[in-house]
Amino acid sequence: MERKRKDRRKRSDGKRLIKAVVSAVLVVFAFYVVFTLVNQQVEIAEKKAQLEEINEEIVIQEVKNDEMKQVNELDDSENDAYIERVAREEFDYSKQGERVFVNVAGE
Repeated sequence: MERKRKDRRKRSDGKRLIKAVVSAVLVVFAFYVVFTLVNQQVEIAEKKAQLEEINEEIVIQEVKNDEMKQVNELDDSENDAYIERVAREEFDYSKQGERVFVNVAGE
């Protein structure tokens, strides 16, 4: 009789152990799933930001390309005027012998 009780205890202890192990495995799996989902969302957000930057660069380059197409269609005198304007505005060039005044007051 007592042997049967010990066998029942062993069985119930074994069942408890199995339930505990299964529960632990499920908890670990749940944490893994949550971690993976969060990590993927972060990566998606980063990729979207990169895509926005690239799209902005594309728009800027398309504007520059359109401007260059227009410059190629200019005749020589208009082309020279354009080159002079770009040299002055973007590269701060000046003509030989020309005086350049700089407003140091920032006004």
